[in-house]
Amino acid sequence: MIAVIVMWTNSVVYGQRINNNLSKLQSSFVKYIRYPMDLEKASIPSFFTLKVQYDEKTKQYNLEFSDSAHPLMIKEVLRIKDKLDFNVVYDDLNMENRDTPIIIPIEIRLARVSREFSNPKSKVSQDLYNFKGKQAFGEFIFTPPLSVSW
Repeated sequence: MIAVIVMWTNSVVYGQRINNNLSKLQSSFVKYIRYPMDLEKASIPSFFTLKVQYDEKTKQYNLEFSDSAHPLMIKEVLRIKDKLDFNVVYDDLNMENRDTPIIIPIEIRLARVSREFSNPKSKVSQDLYNFKGKQAFGEFIFTPPLSVSW
């Protein structure tokens, strides 16, 4: 019984630390992102996947966007990329080796959404996990989505 309580306590503390660190990534994303005015005017929300891969040679993170990412959103995320702390994902998992890419779903909701986008058969839904026309395949670390309401 005592062993079960100790294991449960450790998992609760570990879970709280993960949520705390991931909330740091979420907070920095919300703080620095500026939704492109053209997308906002057209009532086009953004829903895409970001693949983050650490490059050992250059000591920086390379970002790859799913095919569902709008070019204006790609430009905006690249603008703030150095302000986002992707290390917290690896730190949460106690991974010193950063070879495994991180997959981060990103969702930016708008109060008003165009009808075309809300169709579940839309190209956005189909391309969420496609990168350069090919479906993502391999070993990844999936994180909870970064979500923002605009």
